[in-house]
Amino acid sequence: MDGPGSDVAHDLTTENRQLRDQLHGLVEMARQNEQMMRRFNQLELSLLEATSLPELLQRLLYQTREAFGLDRVTLTLIDPEAEFTRILNHFALPTEQIPELFIDTTPEQLAALYHGQLQPQLGDFSEPHHTRLFPVPPYPKSVATLPLLRQQTLLGSLNLGSIDREHYCHECGTEFLSRLARVVAICLENSLNQERLKLAGVTDPLTQVKNRRYFDQRLDEELKASNRHHNPLVCMFIDVDHFKQVNDVLGHAAGDAVLRQLAAMMGSQLRASDILCRYGGEEFVALLSDTSLDMAQEIAERIRQLVTGQGIALSDGKTVQATISIGLAALAPQRKVDVLSSARHLLAAADAALYLAKRNGRNRVECAALLDPQEEQPG
Repeated sequence: MDGPGSDVAHDLTTENRQLRDQLHGLVEMARQNEQMMRRFNQLELSLLEATSLPELLQRLLYQTREAFGLDRVTLTLIDPEAEFTRILNHFALPTEQIPELFIDTTPEQLAALYHGQLQPQLGDFSEPHHTRLFPVPPYPKSVATLPLLRQQTLLGSLNLGSIDREHYCHECGTEFLSRLARVVAICLENSLNQERLKLAGVTDPLTQVKNRRYFDQRLDEELKASNRHHNPLVCMFIDVDHFKQVNDVLGHAAGDAVLRQLAAMMGSQLRASDILCRYGGEEFVALLSDTSLDMAQEIAERIRQLVTGQGIALSDGKTVQATISIGLAALAPQRKVDVLSSARHLLAAADAALYLAKRNGRNRVECAALLDPQEEQPG
């Protein structure tokens, strides 16, 4: 028969096994935490090294998903002044091309999702509650929503989703996630400030479209892209008719109002990928990539008609009627051309077409012949 001693030995053996299992569990947890911290540090470093807003968004949305084995990562940004939107348009990357990014103009609806507690929230996916953050099925089973705060201001929300119902639960710790939210908020704020500085150097302060410096930079880039992809490139010169009379009769404040509102009208008819710049004075220029001359003429005529049919509102309540003249020139796609020569020919042809529109009575669109930069151009 087994005596009391055998019972004690059995209890000790069981206790030792339990202690070993607990130790193995703690070691495994420590190993997993170490791996998670390593992945987090790598992600943090990658986010901090991003050199532009598009690069930051790409790393945030896709590297976060890969680093933590997630099924969905989305980002909601509060953009009341449309700054993020303008910056992405500057990179020819409209927000609709980033399906994981959502823009809110006010913080109220997003803040309501946090029930007044702006801290990471983990738990099961709730269709009425989380569909705003994950609007496209298949929906995740568990989610973590991280408020992005700077100086007590809600910038947005980073939203993490997993098809594993146990991945995020109410009892899970939030230390890693809180730190991630702080890093992302800092990166977004820094990126926004850097892009503001960059844009300030290439943006016309009156009309808020790009300036001539930016146009000169992008013209070279667009010509190279046209050569590389064998696509046509159109240059559109736009001049405000009789603009000196507006300044002389109504004053420079009225002239400024005319330029601001005309720039807005022109921009409303162009694609996000098109480039509109104030070239100088009352003259604007636009580059339309991968656009035929016929299509560009339709766009130019649409702009001209919009301006003609809509008065310019002045601060004193009066309105002034403005018209514009437009000259168009298109560069035929070539396999290998000199960029500097092509730029010179394209601008000269568009300028000549604009002069023809002025000479033929103003308030009209004129087109130059399709240019072949490999042929000798008239001086």
